[in-house]
Amino acid sequence: MPTFEYNGVKIEHLTHSAFRIESRGKVLYIDPFQIGTFRKDADILIFTHDHYDHCSIEDTKKVAKDTAVIVSASNCRSKLIGLPHKKIFLNPGDSITVDDIRIDAVPAYNIGKPFHPKAYKGIGVVITINNVRIYHAGDTDFIPEMKELKDIDIALLPVSGVYVMDWKEAAAAVEAIKPKVAIPMHYGVIVGNIKDAERFKEKASSVCKVVII
Repeated sequence: MPTFEYNGVKIEHLTHSAFRIESRGKVLYIDPFQIGTFRKDADILIFTHDHYDHCSIEDTKKVAKDTAVIVSASNCRSKLIGLPHKKIFLNPGDSITVDDIRIDAVPAYNIGKPFHPKAYKGIGVVITINNVRIYHAGDTDFIPEMKELKDIDIALLPVSGVYVMDWKEAAAAVEAIKPKVAIPMHYGVIVGNIKDAERFKEKASSVCKVVII
């Protein structure tokens, strides 16, 4: 799989909104989905909400160590109850530190779409690992709370439209967040395609470095 490395943090875009992040021997997965092989290397797993393409029990079993900690949006509780791992449930505004990795839950919701209402309490996350701040937006539109994000090194942003913001809105989000690097996601599997990522790159590259992986 293609990877991007930034200040000692390696980021692998697996598919859709799924990422593997590694630094200093710790491995973290966000929304693992359609994992092809059993890796069993995850120290921490993060789920942004309970939809099947973001909170997959099958894929969790493929990547989670026996000692893995699951950090999840509170709406995933019923799906995850049968797993033996330690679980921490977050609502927007909550924070937790696991193995010196700080995870801040931030709002993620749709504006004018029914798929992810604000009351549903899906989350995005800001992960601070090895002094690198990574924002994974989750399933969201360009929402006002993004303007409050500070000192983001890498922003992982959906670009497909339909269920989330499209590439134009994602480019506007980059202008608000001002990350050092932006990586498009949420395309090529259920909705959207590589063209959405390429259009986003063309539009947002005037603000920051854009990497398609």
